[in-house]
Amino acid sequence: MDEVTLGERVKSYNIFARTMPEQKLRLVRAFQANGEVVAMTGDGVNDAPALKAAHIGIAMGVAGTDVAREASVMILLDDSFASIVAAVERGRSVYQNIRKFVIYLFSHNLGELIPILVAVFAGISLVPLTALQILAIDLGSDVMPALALGAEEPEPGLMDRPPRPTTERLMSASVFRRFLFLGVIQGAGAFAAFYLTLKHYGAGNLHHLVPTNLAYRKAITMTQAGVVFGQFFNGFAVRTDLESVFKVGLLRNKPLVVAEFLGIGIIMLISYVPVANHVLGTAPLAARDWGLVAAFGAVLLAADEIRKAVARRARV
Repeated sequence: MDEVTLGERVKSYNIFARTMPEQKLRLVRAFQANGEVVAMTGDGVNDAPALKAAHIGIAMGVAGTDVAREASVMILLDDSFASIVAAVERGRSVYQNIRKFVIYLFSHNLGELIPILVAVFAGISLVPLTALQILAIDLGSDVMPALALGAEEPEPGLMDRPPRPTTERLMSASVFRRFLFLGVIQGAGAFAAFYLTLKHYGAGNLHHLVPTNLAYRKAITMTQAGVVFGQFFNGFAVRTDLESVFKVGLLRNKPLVVAEFLGIGIIMLISYVPVANHVLGTAPLAARDWGLVAAFGAVLLAADEIRKAVARRARV
């Protein structure tokens, strides 16, 4: 049959038996013409053209010929097809972890930016976060959790999903929507912590604040704590795209758990150590204050769990 007819027929069949080497090459090209990503396995000299034409040529490392190995981009050292499945799963996992890294960092940075923008547009005379505080957050409690997300194990059900489109970019619309969703919640919680603290400690006229005002110093400490606690829950939220993080195990990624609690420890030092108070302009917080920022962070995790539940239901 001609190439057009073959391209249509291959859509209806899963097994092609007793194929000649030239027919294997035609099958590879027929699937590629239909927009499929084709992996071809082979071990003989006659398999080389199809191995070379496929997107991913996979040669047998034990029984394969030198010609087949040379024409391939991947070699199976154990000649096991299960290794192909494991490699695909690992590749998908690495890609997903890069997306988690991006979502975490962008949503966290958005969580820092929103309180400042809201304060400026609201006419508050001083910003909720100083430059030194932002630097302390980025260096002290931001880098390690992001790196720990790169070691996340594959999410359950990852291999049941269809392959992502070859045209999909890393900064896709879904990535943008998710970090916007998380960042807005985190930023709103941080600004709410700032504003409520000003009111609670009697800051007075918000249009004429001064840096030495105790209420203002407590408020910017609360903003920083709100960002860090939002970051704490954000790190757990982005571990999975669809599955509930409670189902996969909240504490399974131990490096992430250690990194997140390290961030909490740093913000407590910034709050209570006099030298840090002097350098960053912060002030000690009460137990009520810590409970408030923790509650705002928990709202972020709950909101993302609801989003995941809706997304899972939509896939059924």
